[in-house]
Amino acid sequence: MAEKTVQKNNIVEPKQVTAHARSLHIAPRKLRLVANLVKQMPAQEALTQLGFVNKKGANVVSKLIASAIANAEHNFSLDPHTLFIASITCDAAAVMKRYMPRARGSSSPLNRRMSHLHVVLESRPLKNGKKTGRFASLLKRKSSEKSAKNVPEVATDVPETLQNAPEPQKSSEQIKQNKVQQKRRLFNRRIGE
Repeated sequence: MAEKTVQKNNIVEPKQVTAHARSLHIAPRKLRLVANLVKQMPAQEALTQLGFVNKKGANVVSKLIASAIANAEHNFSLDPHTLFIASITCDAAAVMKRYMPRARGSSSPLNRRMSHLHVVLESRPLKNGKKTGRFASLLKRKSSEKSAKNVPEVATDVPETLQNAPEPQKSSEQIKQNKVQQKRRLFNRRIGE
């Protein structure tokens, strides 16, 4: 279930924990859309992300990740905050073949596809107690932007007379022409041109 590595003190510590869900009644193509969203994310962040995804596969993937976290916590005493999704794969399973009746006594095949889902979680230590992952860089950028807002503005090369210059007044004919052009664009959009 988990790959184990031996350290110098002969203490066995698991590095990877796996969980599997087999024969899920959802097509692999649909499940991969959700699975690819959470690749290489911290496990807790992935669960939060999946809570806001409006797809059937999101519930299945979040249950499996929660199961993998529980495996790591219960079986190997790992901290859930240090777990990252090392890999998540979705493979095709058995196909249930059915038939749909069609016109003039004929039928067409229906393939109800099923899938297998595999998750591998990896324990990575936090760097200096800080968050790591996809969104850590965004948090850094936001904090740097906040500090940049406190800095006074630097003078630009454009003279003040051009910056504060009023826009020229449009005549009534120009305004009418502008409205007509906007209506034409709107009408052309509706008919698909």
